[in-house]
Amino acid sequence: MVVMIYGFSGRYTGNGVFEWDAPSIGARHRAMLFLLQEDERDAFDLALAECIRFGFDEIQDLRCGRMQVDALNSEAYRGFSVFYEEALEAGSALLYYPQTLA
Repeated sequence: MVVMIYGFSGRYTGNGVFEWDAPSIGARHRAMLFLLQEDERDAFDLALAECIRFGFDEIQDLRCGRMQVDALNSEAYRGFSVFYEEALEAGSALLYYPQTLA
């Protein structure tokens, strides 16, 4: 199993299936989805479905990458470790950037 990271921008609808510290309804944000997958590949269909489960639509600029686990020990990436670990445990985690987009 591997955690892949998908960056995107989208609008929060408030219709997610998770209870979480979500943005304001209707706000557009940049976000990162940490998604547990069976193999290291771009799975945009799975990522898009998970973004919708978190309550986002109008997804744009969906891109995929993999974070090296060792990087989570560095000062620059230490803050992402909680999202990485949540994805390992729950299957996914989402981080949105608080600054809204136009």
